[in-house]
This record gives sequence, structure tokens and C-alpha cells, in this order.
Amino acid sequence: MTRPSDLDDMLGNAWPTVLEHISEAVLVLDSQRNLHFVNGRARRLLGYEGGQRLGSRCRLTTRGVDCENACPLTFALESSLDRVEDFATVYTAKDGRPLPLKVTVIPLRNPDGGFRGAIEILRPREPDPGFLLAGRGELVAALRRRVAETARSNAHLVLVGDPPSCADVARAIHRLSGVAESLFHTWSGSWEGVPQWPPGTVFAAGEAALSLLDTQPPAGWRVIVGVSAAANPSVRTGLAHERIEIPRAEELADDLPLVVAAWVRQLAPDLGIEPQALERLSRMARDLGFERMQGVLHAAVAAAGERLDEAHLPGDGYGTAWVDEVLREPDPLTALERWVLNEVLQRCGWRMQEAADRLGISRVTLWRKLKDHRIERPG
Repeated sequence: MTRPSDLDDMLGNAWPTVLEHISEAVLVLDSQRNLHFVNGRARRLLGYEGGQRLGSRCRLTTRGVDCENACPLTFALESSLDRVEDFATVYTAKDGRPLPLKVTVIPLRNPDGGFRGAIEILRPREPDPGFLLAGRGELVAALRRRVAETARSNAHLVLVGDPPSCADVARAIHRLSGVAESLFHTWSGSWEGVPQWPPGTVFAAGEAALSLLDTQPPAGWRVIVGVSAAANPSVRTGLAHERIEIPRAEELADDLPLVVAAWVRQLAPDLGIEPQALERLSRMARDLGFERMQGVLHAAVAAAGERLDEAHLPGDGYGTAWVDEVLREPDPLTALERWVLNEVLQRCGWRMQEAADRLGISRVTLWRKLKDHRIERPG
């Protein structure tokens, strides 16, 4: 590791001792982005024993999934930010383990504004398990154990349940495996456009998606297919896989308040919900099932301000004009996603990281979706 005098001058002679005695994992980079100092907590986190030599370049040591295309330090410098806080990413430990982290980057500058180096603070993060696993009953507990077990393997999967449940559990498995959110892809009908490295997860929904199990994915990629329980699929494919049955909403009656509340938080983390609204939404989920409930919940969250109450919910018929309007579009799901993206961006003042966090996706995925929907910032 290099020892540039400019950082020593800036931080003083005692800074290595100070950084060794704090509880955070800290990296110090020089002006060439070489590792100047790595404290003991960071060494242990990255899997390096005391005294083991680390790579000179930051990205060669951390091997982060975003180092090439979405480096938070590069973003901070290009945007003239004094820091980027809690950037969700995945580094790779020395032994190859994925490390889901929140990284805070603080650029160090000369008085004239020139780049002198940077400090990175690494904080382990718990992956979001999604809304369905928020329940506490026996069925959810059994599903949670199965999901955790599956996440530790690289088995291909067929999930049988309502479409929103399948998508939620697929993302939970992906996150709990420690892979970056940006490496979760929705099947487009072809492996073209899916980068071979680093490997991630491809998710496909519907009976037609079962054909994905007849393809040969790139090395290391996991295939997850979600199919409806009503279809009673009989899967005979060439790709070895495991099957997971996902409980229906009516089977989770006691857990539905927890599940629905988690679903609301996933859609709008800062949105409060009145007890009467939560009770009614839980009843609707039981009666409608998760698939029909998805549109109702999206519409209610979009209509709410700071708190979701009964006034934002449909009447006894469980229908809304907003949903009817979306359903008149040639592609309702695409129209719904476009509407939600616009709404969240406006609520967040077009602050990309905040919007990505609120949507539960990476900033890279958000940028890609904006490009796909041709959404541009007004003005």
C-alpha cells in the first residue's frame, strides 16, 4: 500500500491509531485510488488477516459489483458532492464470499478543490427479505427457513404461488444470497443482453416462462420461475431445479396485517398507515388474493399523502377508477411501472439514490428503467 504524504499532512500523524480504535470498518484511499490504509475492522470484514497484503487498487481488493459502472466515489466527484452516504452495494471477500454493504464515501480535496484521496466507511447490511416473509406464523416460518436454505445454494427454482408472491420470494432469495440488487434480471425471452459476469439471478413469471428451464444459463447464474398455483404446473425440463410452494393469502390470515404493512413499507417507506386501513387491506388481501391485491395497494399508496387511511381505499366492490384507467392501457403492467416511477421521482425531487431506495432497487436499475420507459427529468 502506498503512503502519500498529502494524506499524512491532512490527517496528522496519529490518524492510523485513531482509525484502528473505532468500531467502523474504514478504508483510506490516496489520490490514485490506491489503498493507503485499511483498519483492522475492515481487514476482518474483507477476510484479510493482520499483516496480509491487500491489493494496491481499491477495486482490485474490494471487487465490488458497482466498481466499474456505478462507483460511489466517481459519482461523488462528478456530482461535486461532499459525500455519498449508505450506498448499497456488494463487495467480495478474499475467500469469494459476497459482502452486502452500505458504503459511505467521503472525498478529500485540496484547498483548490483538487482530489487528494477518500475515506470509505463500510457497514454490513441485512438484505430486505420482502413483504411475504414479514409474517410470523408457522407457514411463513417454514417458508423463511426454506428461502434461507435455498439462498445458500445456487439451485434453480420453480416457485408456485400468486405472481406478486413469487416475485417477492424470488427477490428475497436473490438478496439473501448476497448478490447485488442490480444483478436481478427479469427474463426477456433471451439470454442476449444479460452479462455473463458477474453472475446473478434471472426471474421469469407465467407458464410460458417454464421454457426458460430448457435453456442453459451462463455459468453461475440462477434461474427462478414463478408459476400460478391454479395452473397446477407439471414441470419436465432439462435444467435440474427445486420446487417451492408459496402459501396463498387466505392461508396466512393471521399474518396478513404484518404482510400488508411490510408491503406498504416496500412501496413507500415513509408512508404511515391508519389501523382501520390496515385492517381493511388485510381483509381485502384475504378475499382477493395477492395478485388482485397488488393493483389495489399500488393505487392506494399512490393516492395517499403522509398517511394511508380508509378514504384512499376502494369501496366494497374493491375497484378503483385509477386501476380501471391503467387496465385500459395496451400493457397495464408497463403503464403501472411507468406511473410509479414518475410518481416516486416527483416525490423525491428527482434525487436518484433516494428514489432508488424508496423503490427497493439499485440506482443502476433505476437508470435502466428510466431509459426503458423514456422518462426524462422535466425542464
